[in-house]
Amino acid sequence: MKRLHMQYICTLVCMLSISHAQYMLAEDCCVHDQTTQNHQKKVRLTFFVHGIMSIKPHLSFANFFRFITDRIEATLYSETVKYMRDDNFFYKNQAMQGIGLHKIDINRVEKGYASGLVARQFEKVEQLSVPCSNYENHYYTYGWYGLLSTRIRYFDAIPLYRSITAEVAKFRAQGIEPEVRLIGYSHGGNVCLNLGAVRQNEDVDQTIKIDELILLGVPVQCETDFLLADPIFKRVYQIYSRGDRIQKLDFFSTKRFFSRRTFTSRKYFKLPKKLTQIQLRMTRGVRGKRRTCLPCFNPNDVPSISGKSMRFRDAAPGHIELWFYGWTPANYRPNFILQPLPLMIFVPYIIDQVNENLCRAQNPNPAKPIIMDIRPEYEHMIIKNQKSWKDVTIVEFIDKKTMDELKEMVKPYIPDEYDIQTYDDHIQTSLEKAQQDKMKRDARYKGRKNRRRADRKIRKRKRHRPFASMLIS
Repeated sequence: MKRLHMQYICTLVCMLSISHAQYMLAEDCCVHDQTTQNHQKKVRLTFFVHGIMSIKPHLSFANFFRFITDRIEATLYSETVKYMRDDNFFYKNQAMQGIGLHKIDINRVEKGYASGLVARQFEKVEQLSVPCSNYENHYYTYGWYGLLSTRIRYFDAIPLYRSITAEVAKFRAQGIEPEVRLIGYSHGGNVCLNLGAVRQNEDVDQTIKIDELILLGVPVQCETDFLLADPIFKRVYQIYSRGDRIQKLDFFSTKRFFSRRTFTSRKYFKLPKKLTQIQLRMTRGVRGKRRTCLPCFNPNDVPSISGKSMRFRDAAPGHIELWFYGWTPANYRPNFILQPLPLMIFVPYIIDQVNENLCRAQNPNPAKPIIMDIRPEYEHMIIKNQKSWKDVTIVEFIDKKTMDELKEMVKPYIPDEYDIQTYDDHIQTSLEKAQQDKMKRDARYKGRKNRRRADRKIRKRKRHRPFASMLIS
């Protein structure tokens, strides 16, 4: 009996020593990787491109036809949006700054500086997904005018292309070839896709490449969908949610009846293999008066994995929850499972897990989206192919401790007086300024028009009564 006891102790000691040696070896490898990669440090430039400004105050019968015909220049709508873009009040809940390219100061902590918060949390999540990463990250926002117009999105893509070129040139002058990652939200993604058209049509640097183009809730339109095949883009990810009802509602700026959620092949366009489409789901456990604890998760139970069970509820993110923080006055649910975080800060983790899943897939099909069901309460994600439960992968998600740290990180950035009333007041102020400008322009135009009419009358009078005019003179 003693001999068996001693054998058990010896076996346990050996197992502990082996596990400790493996841990030390892994740690040494990581340290070795960090020391060797310091000399080979890579640089990655990440650009955030926001969506359109709200058109809700401008939905009128007259504007309806302007949106359809894409004739919105010098209108009350375009002038109002111009004033809204100059108002930093609208920068306080998303990754957006002024017009043009602006670098994000990741060390600046102050109320309302949402761009800095996005960059900090994005960096933290990226370090969690790849702990020994050797990238030196730089973050930027690109501000465009945010108008609902296909033509203007193309013209806004031209300075974006040149801004990226100028930023890449700074690093090339130092002997560094940076990687470029572009993240476009809503119609900001269509601005990013127009970089392919700019490369084809304008006199620009042809050596620029976008290593990763990440489209988040982008309305897919036939005017720009084919541009993802342009060689400027190396990898393209389309991330969408079925809880996003706004993504499919754009019938103004497209030839189709409505925009779409996913890219599809058609007669003269075939989806390239560099495209990966990801459908985001979020599932949470149902709690009630009788059931106060989380329901158990059984990985061998199909209803548990699919979420189609009475114990689980669909909590897929909406359009606003993909990009904006929780203090956004409208359309961000107070009971959203990630509240107050936007889903976009988890993009590095999502992309990393999807790429690992694609490596295992034998024949990945860009037309078939990968379904990623995130379950923060259970600290895992379920990855599977669409309409198939045979190949299911369960991977870890951000743990509760880290999630609490991310939520705690938000507090110093929460702005004061950011409610629906203040939000509407700022929109109304921009509208009043635009109306005043329009009245001044109309008055000047009316004065010029009246003078021209008086001149025409005098000329006409002189033609009919030449002698009288001579006598008068």
